[in-house]
Amino acid sequence: MTIIYIIIAGVIVWWVLKTLAGGTPEKRIEKLEEFAESMLSSYRTTNKVSYGQDSDDPEVLRMKDWYTRLKEKYKHDKVHLLQLAEDWKDYTYNLSSKNINNYLSLETQDNEDSNEHSSKARDSYLRIEEIENRFADMLGSQFRRELDAERKKKKEVAEAFWNTPLES
Repeated sequence: MTIIYIIIAGVIVWWVLKTLAGGTPEKRIEKLEEFAESMLSSYRTTNKVSYGQDSDDPEVLRMKDWYTRLKEKYKHDKVHLLQLAEDWKDYTYNLSSKNINNYLSLETQDNEDSNEHSSKARDSYLRIEEIENRFADMLGSQFRRELDAERKKKKEVAEAFWNTPLES
């Protein structure tokens, strides 16, 4: 399993170096989107291997839709499109990073390593939330209200789960 993570890390470094090479805004956007697709592939592989999950989470599908909407909304503004592509790349990178670090925190026998992976997963989660916030805000207040309602519902479900007494 460790070899998979080493390969993923190598791919990440390679794509980052390739992406930072520059070029026209269109070429940079294309490279950023290629990197994002590779991160989504890594995320899906981790989900399949570690959790037996074959499909993307609803949140990921929502963000893919939002990214498509925002690209269309700002298709004549190259600066904005480049910023969107950077955010999309960061979103998919942090999605994969969160997933891998969550898995490693559960699999690691060393408590210190487990805590480090949990901390990295939490950092990635916070970055994901901020990118979701930016996308929702760019799309309008209705999208932001829906995002906030979705988060509130998830929090309530989680609290109900963790506050449920264990059956004997």
